[in-house]
Amino acid sequence: MVLGIIALAGLPVICCCGLGEVVVLPLGIIAFVLGLQARSKAAAAQGALGGDGKALAGMVMGATAAGIGVVLLVLYLLGGIASGSGFFNSIPIPSPSG
Repeated sequence: MVLGIIALAGLPVICCCGLGEVVVLPLGIIAFVLGLQARSKAAAAQGALGGDGKALAGMVMGATAAGIGVVLLVLYLLGGIASGSGFFNSIPIPSPSG
């Protein structure tokens, strides 16, 4: 749940720097997977362990952060293609000298 909170809370700051998809997407995926594991452990304990709701909240926040990360990645790639600047023009292409 903490990784999902960090991913979603830091999104406005991270998005302005152009690193939104690099940070938010992995944190969201990790938060979802850890929430899934915690929820299965809580279900296997048959009520002895609590935290099923927290695990579900972590899964929801992780999936939301990962979805936003995918959207940011697509927008970043489309923006780089459409404007002719960005990531695709930052790769140096050697030119023949002569």
